[in-house]
Amino acid sequence: MNVKRWEDDAVVWNGPAYFGQRIGYAPSVTRGHVSGRIITCVDVVDWDGDGGRDLILSSWDACYDGQVYLREEIGTNPDGTPVLGPERLVEGVRGYVTAVRDGDVFHLVSTSRMRRTVDIYPNIGTRRAPRFGAPVRLELDADWVRGNEFYHVARFVDLDGDGEPELVVGTDFWDDYWPNGLEWNDHGYRGYDAAERWLGGPLRAYLYRFRNTGTLADPKLEKGTHITAGDGPLEVYGQLAPAFGRLTDSARLDLVCGEFWNILHLGAGCTDRSVATPALVETPDGTPLSLDHCINIPCITDWNGDGRPDILVGAEDGYVSFIRNAGTDADGTPVFVNEGRIETTEPVVHASVLPAPAAHDFNGNGLADLVVGNSTGELLFYPNLGPKHAPRLGREVKLTSGGAEIRVRAGLTGSIQGPSEKMFGYTCPTIADWDGDGLPDILMSDIHGRHVFLRNEGGTWPPAFGEEQLLTYGGAPLKTVWRVRPAAVDWLGSGRLHYVTLDDEGRLCDFERESDTVLVNKRLLSFKNGDVVRFTNDVGGGRGRVKLCLCDWFGTGTYHLIVGTHARASVPPGPKSPPRGTTGQAGIFLLENTGGNAQPVFAEPQAFSFDGETIAMGMHACSPEAVDWTGTGELGLVVGVEDGSLVWLERNRLSWGKPE
Repeated sequence: MNVKRWEDDAVVWNGPAYFGQRIGYAPSVTRGHVSGRIITCVDVVDWDGDGGRDLILSSWDACYDGQVYLREEIGTNPDGTPVLGPERLVEGVRGYVTAVRDGDVFHLVSTSRMRRTVDIYPNIGTRRAPRFGAPVRLELDADWVRGNEFYHVARFVDLDGDGEPELVVGTDFWDDYWPNGLEWNDHGYRGYDAAERWLGGPLRAYLYRFRNTGTLADPKLEKGTHITAGDGPLEVYGQLAPAFGRLTDSARLDLVCGEFWNILHLGAGCTDRSVATPALVETPDGTPLSLDHCINIPCITDWNGDGRPDILVGAEDGYVSFIRNAGTDADGTPVFVNEGRIETTEPVVHASVLPAPAAHDFNGNGLADLVVGNSTGELLFYPNLGPKHAPRLGREVKLTSGGAEIRVRAGLTGSIQGPSEKMFGYTCPTIADWDGDGLPDILMSDIHGRHVFLRNEGGTWPPAFGEEQLLTYGGAPLKTVWRVRPAAVDWLGSGRLHYVTLDDEGRLCDFERESDTVLVNKRLLSFKNGDVVRFTNDVGGGRGRVKLCLCDWFGTGTYHLIVGTHARASVPPGPKSPPRGTTGQAGIFLLENTGGNAQPVFAEPQAFSFDGETIAMGMHACSPEAVDWTGTGELGLVVGVEDGSLVWLERNRLSWGKPE
């Protein structure tokens, strides 16, 4: 049975873009992490023929139209790794991109997972000045192991040693994964049984080889065949991303492949049709090498110049990790050390992906700092270094709880989307003095639908927080729909805080705080027509995902609701409601409180526009925080965008009204 995934109908990013609104680092920040965007593919090439190790970073093409970036080597670090220069957009190229050498030049091979296409962008420039022509679509026909396979990452590589590179394509296949052919937002979907055992199957992924009888600039591909390992097709757990290099023997190619989970596989001795049964890439102590996140896309290169091929890995979170070759074990198998995320001297602010910012002046200097949750499950702290009229950020640090870095993970049973998401966290923080001691605390929900109180322990900047404490309601931990940013508000200014979130049915609800961990007196909040406020007509994991912000938007003392949604949200529920029935992308909406703070009632949602164009910010989510960011005395919006950027949308360029 073919499963129709919700992404099949999703609108890929086609604008508007918010690059000019990105919040940047202060000039004092001279080092930071290299980042792509969401689900980053990385490759290394000598871009301009000067012998350098230049980095190509490309991303999933549903976000920012799959734009491709370049960082060139401008020097060498003490450990031999490149010093990388500023980020530069590669014009006219899109998708997951790898490079293939063709004489003095190289071409770019692009894969669009969303469109299920592979293209080659021929280099019509020179060795010193590459320039790329219109893409050449590669028509792929193969004896597919499964039908309905997505193309994931493609490379040209000479597998059989005849001097002519073949096209190799890694795929992924989801139909066996979903229980009974029902995806996480389908009616009747049930992911786990009562013992929390997954009711679906595994993610699957395969590797195909297509012999090329044309040129690299204009390939002519024969029918593809799957590459085998042992007695059957090579298979890993979803989203196979191949990379090739001479790791075990200088006379033959080996395969390193990434998958959906946080591991790498090594297959020794590739031929044009087979590879040895892969084993997990290991560390010097013989344990499997663990990566920091998931959906990993590797390339092989000597990154530190020591003569041994290393691995660079891009991942879902947009970062690139350096996996150093540490030599061989007693059997002659290479072993590796995860050296962490690579850095650059000219970083851009990147808060993993799906960032959810919360703003507060933690040190009382009149500048709002940011605490940012993300899909990785971290809480990142960005100090605001000013100046007040045009703030810039200090380098982020990871916040701690009970002395340990905060890192929420779903594990094998914590995500409604199944065990594939074991590394995800989707932390969504808000800030309030929850315990009344005068210090700003963090309240947070996440992938589990838990709700957590983190007490500010005081005396430090960045702040440190105590062990997490679960909020409870009715004598049990509060469990709701997932990935919701809650809000805390003192409706009447009486010192009595309320906690606003969605409940387990996706309804907007308000609780009173009875103690640090106990919530009481749940009430459902409604539209003017009496309908309870909901944000989608989806079910299951299609509910939740919204980011709530309660604020005095008009400066009159009344709290109004601003909400960021995902692309399939419908505000209010209905197939023609925005953004699902309008832009088809994540949006931001104002729900005016017409009932007052004592009995809040919300008017029909109004879509925010920026510079007159309805805000549209990708697929999964956008997360608005109302804050006087530049000291004008008026609230604007700091927004976390799906690709990992934080943008500032100033008040005088925002408008809101009934969606078209």
